[in-house]
Amino acid sequence: MRTLTRLGLSAAAITLVNFSAMTFAVETAVAGPDATGPTRVGLRAALKGCDFSVVNNAPVVPFVAMGYGQALISKAGSTAVAEVHLTNTAEPGMHFDVGLIQAPRPSSATCGPGAPGTTFTGMDLDGGGQGTVTIQSPIQQGTTGVWVFIQRPNPHSQNPAEFYTSEFVVPV
Repeated sequence: MRTLTRLGLSAAAITLVNFSAMTFAVETAVAGPDATGPTRVGLRAALKGCDFSVVNNAPVVPFVAMGYGQALISKAGSTAVAEVHLTNTAEPGMHFDVGLIQAPRPSSATCGPGAPGTTFTGMDLDGGGQGTVTIQSPIQQGTTGVWVFIQRPNPHSQNPAEFYTSEFVVPV
């Protein structure tokens, strides 16, 4: 009986791990640029600099991603448009700042609210931890792509409490 119980628990754990891995793969799957519609790009819990490089000296406190999301990015005339979806059931009602960042940018350039080539808006998750916002920005001369940055402000630090960025820069 004990062997069957262990075997059953092992099988359940393997199934759960496999299901979790499949769910993660589905949620972060990306599509290449498509002339017939928007480009789907997954959002990852990676802190990136304004030039889209990964920040190696991320916040001292280890960050555990509690959510997942995606953005549908398209170009409408001379405007870049991103429809951003975020799910974080652990933190319903939470506020996030969402930015649409134009690239390329030098590593010395800033990309916060008000910086040239950036557009920001707010997004509040509903009671189920779901949030969607559409953000758009006129494309500046020299821009070749755009990416999305989502952060939850931290009241005790300049580092964001939670953050997600596009997996790749979407050509526009």
